[in-house]
Amino acid sequence: MKNFILISLLLIISNTTTFLFSNEISLAFVQPKVPIIAEIQLETNCELMNESFILVDLKTSKSVSFNFSKAHLRTVVGNPLQVQMNPKFNDVVSNFEIHNAERKMKIELDCNSSKKLNNTLDSLRNTFKN
Repeated sequence: MKNFILISLLLIISNTTTFLFSNEISLAFVQPKVPIIAEIQLETNCELMNESFILVDLKTSKSVSFNFSKAHLRTVVGNPLQVQMNPKFNDVVSNFEIHNAERKMKIELDCNSSKKLNNTLDSLRNTFKN
């Protein structure tokens, strides 16, 4: 009986301590979200100008356009970023690779080897034919 009371008392104390310090305990295991201004360099061999693409933070839905192959986006380290077609090309469907945000990034779009990108460019060509 003495052991049962001692174990019960220890469980109550440990659970209370865990509850009271849960924020501090979780901070030890969770990486803090570091806000950054990501500098993204776009390298492409596509027929389109780099201004035809935008960069979107999929978590916050913030977007920026590329200016002379560069874009700057206020985001958080690790947020998912994706290159998309500029919304002014609303008939074009694109599905490019997703990248995790870093301070300095280089994203390469290879139109010659990517089936998704070739489909996007075909869609864009068909849009302007009509």
